[in-house]
Amino acid sequence: MLKVKEILPEKPAGGLAELEKVRLGHRYQQMLEGAAATCGGPRFWRDRKGAMTRNVLALAEISPRFGVQNVDMRETLKIRAMMRVPVPLRPDADGRLRVANTAQLTLIYPQEALRQPLPGYSFVEIVRPLGVWHANCSAEPVQLLCLGAELPAGIRLTNIVLMTYGALSMQTTMLDERDAAGVMNPDAARWWQENTALTPLSQALFLGPDGPDDRD
Repeated sequence: MLKVKEILPEKPAGGLAELEKVRLGHRYQQMLEGAAATCGGPRFWRDRKGAMTRNVLALAEISPRFGVQNVDMRETLKIRAMMRVPVPLRPDADGRLRVANTAQLTLIYPQEALRQPLPGYSFVEIVRPLGVWHANCSAEPVQLLCLGAELPAGIRLTNIVLMTYGALSMQTTMLDERDAAGVMNPDAARWWQENTALTPLSQALFLGPDGPDDRD
């Protein structure tokens, strides 16, 4: 079956290794301060939510393919974001794959993720487009993206963003017929087993410049 490979973070100069040094623009700074004003939970959890949110906003500042729309830190950390990435959609009546250009996502980080491993479908919901045709994505109305059978305790939210980009662009999926871990759509899994030549949908790096792999 298809599953998501673990990927190492990209490390361009001034990139993920130095997110703490990225200066937030006015919009994202206001967004962070507004969410912090209603942040709930014990002190350690509030601090972690604030730090994770700031790093995700810093990532949005330096990536041409990622933007944050809203942050909710009241309980579970929830971040609504847009990602410019090719998204495979259910084939048309002639069996041809359709591809969207962007994904609207909700990133979800519950408090228990700090101290225990959670199932790989616990962190990302694809809000739009509907009809995602991916072995690791459940069918609408609630499209949960599974990033593996289990993700380790304390995984960074920025790594989840990168894994999401790799999964949707199908840069980090691999075929393993002996292992169904992470498969949320068996029909899509079988279809992709027969159409592996279509992967990846893009080879563009998350932090890289626009290139011929970017779809208009």
